[in-house]
Amino acid sequence: MRHLFFILFLLMVFRAESSAQQSADRGPRQTMNAVFEKSNLMTALSGYGWRPGLNLAAARLEVGRTISLNVALKAGVEYVFLASGPDELADVDLYLRDTDGRVLAEDLEDDGTPVVEFTATRTATYQLQLHLAAGESAAAYVALSILRRGGHQVIEQAYHGTTAGFFAAADRLLLPDTGARWQKQEGTWCLFGFSLQEKQGASLQNLQPNGKKTFFAAAGQKATQINLYLADDNDRIVAMTDRPEPYPLLSHQTVSNAVYDLRIETTRARTHKLVLLGVFEK
Repeated sequence: MRHLFFILFLLMVFRAESSAQQSADRGPRQTMNAVFEKSNLMTALSGYGWRPGLNLAAARLEVGRTISLNVALKAGVEYVFLASGPDELADVDLYLRDTDGRVLAEDLEDDGTPVVEFTATRTATYQLQLHLAAGESAAAYVALSILRRGGHQVIEQAYHGTTAGFFAAADRLLLPDTGARWQKQEGTWCLFGFSLQEKQGASLQNLQPNGKKTFFAAAGQKATQINLYLADDNDRIVAMTDRPEPYPLLSHQTVSNAVYDLRIETTRARTHKLVLLGVFEK
């Protein structure tokens, strides 16, 4: 893997100046693009590919704060976790912990692109922790990617096509008269990426919008059709989309201190297709 880290280093040096200039305006789209490009470079030069299911996430994080993401890993499979900060001058740290909180792997180098390699010894749920140690501003967006040995490839053109459609829809939702904004509550992720096949789904568990009106917006690659379902902590469906569509939007007035699970399911996606999901609040 040494040559991969060297290539990532070259990529960071090449972009350091432009990233520093743009950091003040960097939002979830730019930060996710940065982590995708670095991760896709790694997949092109190694036996790693994108993890099926959840493999991208972004969030707004204050300097000095940590955000966590639970991921299910399979025994004997090699994984790579890569994170990206608002610019290459930021200091981002990455940890992988077991269910008892013990650190299994970490990258604490003083840079904005931590990389952690890990081979799971048992099939279980693990916790990724991303810590923004330093940055040019008090808060910034950070992003995370999940790769695995034997995973599949994502064509860059397909990624940019999907993100263009998704963020065009997101921009309409974020117009001033709607009152909506990216979810920025402490400890919450606002943007996710999945690789899903036809009639395959993924779940986001233990969401805590804390009484806010919350919007879930999704978009898929090419002709992917998507359904969204929101359930409360009693497994009762409290909101769902009427039918599968390319750009589903689901809204719900949440209850304070309640916990929710979101289910995303696809149709018309025979091969692995990229699906993005944004979480917004009002």
